[in-house]
Amino acid sequence: MTIRLALALCLVAVAARAEVSRFHPRVYVRHDAARVGRGITVKQLQARLKDPAYSRWRAPDPGRGAAAAMERAARYLETGDGADLAAVRDFLATHTYSYEKNDVGGFLAGAEMAAAFDWIYHGLSDAQRAAALANVLTTAESSHRFLRRGGPDINHNYTYMALNTIAVCGLVMHGEAEPYGSKAAEYLALARQMMEGPGRVIDTWRARQGAWGEGSHYTFHETLRTLVLMLQAYRTASDTDYFGRLDMSGAGRYLVACTRPDMTFERTGDTSANRVQAALTVPLTVEMLAAGLRDAAEAARLRSFSRALLEAYGERAVHPAFGWGMRMFFDPRARLTPSYQTLPLAMRLGAGTDEHIMLRNGWREGSTLITILAGDHYTDHQHFDKGQFLIYHRGGLTVDSGAYDGMYKPNQHPNEYGQRTLAHNCVLVYDPGERLPKGYTNDGGQRVLRGLQHHDDWREYLAHRDREHLNTAAVLACDLDPANRYHYVRADLKGAYGGKVTRYDRQFVYLPAQDYLVILDRVNAASAEFRKRWLLHFQEQPEIDGTLPEPGVREFVGARLVTARRRGEFDAGGRRFTYDGVLFVHALLPAERSVVSVGGPGYEFYNAFSGVNYPVSRAAVAAETREAGNWRVETAPNRPSLEDQFLHALEMRSGASAMPTETRLVSTAGVTGVHFAAPRENQVVLFADEGELPLAYEVTTTAPCAHLLAGLAAGQRVAVEVNGRRLRPVRVSPQGVLVIRDAGRGARRIVVRGPGKS
Repeated sequence: MTIRLALALCLVAVAARAEVSRFHPRVYVRHDAARVGRGITVKQLQARLKDPAYSRWRAPDPGRGAAAAMERAARYLETGDGADLAAVRDFLATHTYSYEKNDVGGFLAGAEMAAAFDWIYHGLSDAQRAAALANVLTTAESSHRFLRRGGPDINHNYTYMALNTIAVCGLVMHGEAEPYGSKAAEYLALARQMMEGPGRVIDTWRARQGAWGEGSHYTFHETLRTLVLMLQAYRTASDTDYFGRLDMSGAGRYLVACTRPDMTFERTGDTSANRVQAALTVPLTVEMLAAGLRDAAEAARLRSFSRALLEAYGERAVHPAFGWGMRMFFDPRARLTPSYQTLPLAMRLGAGTDEHIMLRNGWREGSTLITILAGDHYTDHQHFDKGQFLIYHRGGLTVDSGAYDGMYKPNQHPNEYGQRTLAHNCVLVYDPGERLPKGYTNDGGQRVLRGLQHHDDWREYLAHRDREHLNTAAVLACDLDPANRYHYVRADLKGAYGGKVTRYDRQFVYLPAQDYLVILDRVNAASAEFRKRWLLHFQEQPEIDGTLPEPGVREFVGARLVTARRRGEFDAGGRRFTYDGVLFVHALLPAERSVVSVGGPGYEFYNAFSGVNYPVSRAAVAAETREAGNWRVETAPNRPSLEDQFLHALEMRSGASAMPTETRLVSTAGVTGVHFAAPRENQVVLFADEGELPLAYEVTTTAPCAHLLAGLAAGQRVAVEVNGRRLRPVRVSPQGVLVIRDAGRGARRIVVRGPGKS
């Protein structure tokens, strides 16, 4: 017996452990006589026709294609309409798809065709079933070939689309005449091995805690959706309920956390203009996910979030071809408490892996959302943007510039701008001698990683991570205060830049109540001649020290204040969201600096090092909703140096009358930071240089003052003196943050000493 045959027999034996319903229909909706699986029956589905809560999910025209055929098949189940039966029968008899010819559509179509076949099964003759099954199998074989020989990557969306197809096709073809019965066993064996094998789907999603880095285009609309579709297909058609083994609550929280107050997704990774909307298929994914979760509170949070999406998007919430899913999984009487708004305002998701950190000061339309990216590199749909941060406050105030304009295009927007560090709120370190892969121009950014999507499982990814330079960033500290007084994040970004950087430490402090964000970057280059640039991207033209720059590249020597505004509105379909946010950016370090504006017509996607603008191929991919950015500012040191510190203090405000707070640089031996001299309460945010004590600094306060010092030795008990008066001993947080309050006014000298020191 050959090894391959033995393995095949072993896989078939493993697959035999799953009992599949012997009745059709069986996926997503069950035959009334079914005793296997969980979910609604046909009779229950038909009863919903009389419920007004479901009428909105039957659009007059579901469109064309495999997804529309699935919707028409569901309507046949509900009403027995002969026209729907004929349309689906004819479609299945005349269509095949493949990855080779139809790309993503070839992966998706197999599962959709199989489900449609399952639902019209009893309306077909034996000959019609044979014709339909032949085309379902032909379509599924493309996904099967990809999973067996196409080099699928456990971190890439194609794997999950293909896996969904072979699993659903296996469940539907189970028990059919040959060759379909044997093919079903083969598919289910492979699907089970990919789900349960060491380092495969269950292990990968556990390790990444539901966080995914392929941008909203693929993360939510394709990868998560197809995974949940497959989990629900198993749950309804068999005795295998993967929801019990794979806790998907992290994925649900990640989806909620990535949604801005205007109910659109954060623009991270590859994101097209229409996929920024949390609509089309997203409410269905949320409802299916909620229906499978065993944690009732997490399910309620997801359902309450789904209701918020439905309110925001109105008739645009769900694509007409996916109304079937809402009729099967939406429950108008389901528990909605606790609300998703009871989730933590600050969340770190994918700790040690993806590292998406989301910081909020509320869940309402006028609240702020800050997103920080600082994890590893997985797929080509990620960007070279470690350390990237985005700010939403009544509109996107800092944006992820560029657009998803295809991939792998030398000298064009994808290669040269949209996916590069240049398009993100990061730091550039320009080494003129840096060698880049063929087809990429030097932008001064992070290492270009391409052609590394070959990790069959999570163990293989971990084994390759260091040697393939995929360990691009590490979060050194993450202090998310449960009381929401402050949030602190520190990341080591050196790995993203390769040998041209010997140290890169980026730190964030966010004060939710005041809506202050302070960012300190300490960057050591391998050569003093490597030029450094601190980037910030905007959708609209900024002001620099009160001046509107002309289009092109303009330098403002010694500039201090950048003001960015977001104006307009977003009409989601059910709600309109007003954009009137204001961002004040105080540049404090380098002390000798220039602020350079880049933007306007012909300079939206401009590389100042090469002197070339890289526009998108079609205006539609950079539509207004994508917020592809039209302007940026670059803070640059006026003199070359091995080491530079960039210190910026940001304020989020709203309305035309908003005014900036007076800010002052605080810089003494051992500590660097900013003093916000706000009228009601001053705020000092400082970063310790090495974390060693004692340290001292001086400020002059105009009101009671709160002091936050970050980067201290974790957990130590310290003594604090203000003008020689010792306060009660306090303890540094486990992540190195010290918070103290001082009710006095005027000149203040603060000294922080270690325990027992005087």
